[in-house]
Amino acid sequence: MRILDLFSGIGGFSLAAHWAGMETAAFCEIEPFCQKVLRKNFPGVPIYNDVRTITKEQLERDGVINDDRTIGLVCGGVPCQPFSVAGKQQGINDDRHLWPEMYRIIQELRPPWVLIENVNGFVKLALDLVIDDLENEGYEARTFIIPACGAHLKLPRPSGGRRAGNCTRNA
Repeated sequence: MRILDLFSGIGGFSLAAHWAGMETAAFCEIEPFCQKVLRKNFPGVPIYNDVRTITKEQLERDGVINDDRTIGLVCGGVPCQPFSVAGKQQGINDDRHLWPEMYRIIQELRPPWVLIENVNGFVKLALDLVIDDLENEGYEARTFIIPACGAHLKLPRPSGGRRAGNCTRNA
């Protein structure tokens, strides 16, 4: 299965996908340091800078996708600043709320699978919208919490965990 990794950071989703036998078709990451890490660890995989400019047509023109090379999974952790307790928690009213762009890409590519990750504040401020959007596209959504200790992370303070969701499209 080929994946499109949006809001890639340093490639955690793609590393796990690689371990599971998947191939990363392309990344989208705006931060230069993260792009440098991605280039080192995933040589030859295209990196797009801005999720707002990615289209199906561009991916086709760039040879990332075609009739035989489709995307089976779109994954990403949309920017958490609009939802994080460390921020103003403006949610969907924050200019950095980029779920609509991820959703647009999902609508264009129609992958069988979608994986979204975010902070706890996302649950209160945007999760219902995301689930409604995905269900309107024919996806079945499941949500679950993975606490930091579930990933063997030792934090100096208690953590409410992270929210993750996976979705499959009904055929």
